Amino acid sequence: MSAPILRRLAFLVTAVFAALAPLAVSAQTAPAADAAATTATTQTAATPPAGPVQVYAGAYVLRLLNVSPRDGSFDVDMWVWFRWKGNTVDPVNTFELANGVINNREAGPTLIDGDYNYASARVQATVNHQFDVRRFPMDDHVIALEFEDANLISSQLVYLPDEGSALDPEVAVAGWAVSMDKPRVEDHVYNTDYGMHASGDAASSYSRLVLPIELKRTSYGVLFKSFWISLLSVVLGLLAFLVKADDLDARFGMGVGSIFAASANSFVISDSLPPTTAVTLAEQINLIAVGVIFVSVFVSIWSLRLRYQNRDEASLALDRNAMLVLALVYLALNVLVMTVHLG
Repeated sequence: MSAPILRRLAFLVTAVFAALAPLAVSAQTAPAADAAATTATTQTAATPPAGPVQVYAGAYVLRLLNVSPRDGSFDVDMWVWFRWKGNTVDPVNTFELANGVINNREAGPTLIDGDYNYASARVQATVNHQFDVRRFPMDDHVIALEFEDANLISSQLVYLPDEGSALDPEVAVAGWAVSMDKPRVEDHVYNTDYGMHASGDAASSYSRLVLPIELKRTSYGVLFKSFWISLLSVVLGLLAFLVKADDLDARFGMGVGSIFAASANSFVISDSLPPTTAVTLAEQINLIAVGVIFVSVFVSIWSLRLRYQNRDEASLALDRNAMLVLALVYLALNVLVMTVHLG
């Protein structure tokens, strides 16, 4: 073949290889690039989150209703809010009251508040509380709203008290002054695996936000309203000493009637309290009244015997002294039980 033809063939072969070379390089590098991208994605997905999500929470209480020591419960109407970062939790829809039941929850949309997500809800709930009635009707209480997340344990979500938790100025509970104490956060441990033995967890811990509300008695009005019948019974029992001991109908009728009146008042008071094995302040006051009236009846029998012995002056002196001494004993014992915790 001539030299010009050979040069043309060499040029054509060189051009073909030049055109095919980039395709071969691309075919070889593409699988490697895909593998590298897949590895990076897998590594990113397998990276666990760094620590629990911190959720700032608070509540504004609008009303406290049906506060009932007898039933051990109260109703609350309030606004609850949450602030958090990220999109891995939805606390406004997953929180619950650990010590109560939410009857109605109206959650608003999630908004942006600076660097935080923000969401709030209007909540009506019934909260359970074991009231300590040993000092009724001079009893103070600290009731609480206890919030937990229903799904996430403390290693996944942690509550923090947010600023702004408060009581509305219109909040009022008959018989008590109401105030909110400082909120706190604690871990609550449930010592059970809830029957899911494969989990290997014998217990679980949840972050709990506690908002304490203090109920404090501010007057003796409740005491007077509860025991004026008992007081009146004692007065009538002591006034019986002004009647001659041998006037049986008037003397003993007043004493026995006073005992029944004081006993009936005790049943009325007990009906407003929950069952308890403790001797409450209310029961102590009623027992003192019944005891004083019973002693007055016993003294009346003694005075009557003196009359039968024609010792009229001794009978009259016994009546006067007994009325004064029993009145002082009644007052002293009531002051004692109201100032010293004997329950």
